[in-house]
Amino acid sequence: MKRRLLLSSAVALAFLAPASSSAQRNVDLVQVDALAEKMGLKLGPSTAHELELGQSTTMLLTKPEKLAIHGIKMHEGARVTVTCVGPGRLRIEADELQPVPKTVVVMLKLGDGGTLEPAPDRTATTGTKPR
Repeated sequence: MKRRLLLSSAVALAFLAPASSSAQRNVDLVQVDALAEKMGLKLGPSTAHELELGQSTTMLLTKPEKLAIHGIKMHEGARVTVTCVGPGRLRIEADELQPVPKTVVVMLKLGDGGTLEPAPDRTATTGTKPR
């Protein structure tokens, strides 16, 4: 009896579970291949080709002039980490050690047609005045 109840519960949960977390939230995946091309980045052999909300991937800067358009001025070979922090919102962090250690972070949003634009600031505000 216990075995039958356990089995029927497991079957019911299997049918009720969502197919994937992105399908549940109805969020579009970020296509890393297209993003890398626009930003002058090179994908590594184990780089994810799609990013869901909360995921990140790290790439290598190969064309610094493409990334400089978005306010990140680094040398070729810099490490660039792209994190999907919200629907259509990306956190881009670039760092390099040569010639001097440097890290730059910008927030971008994916516009219509896959364009990259500066993301509006989302700092939390409270009803109190600063002291």
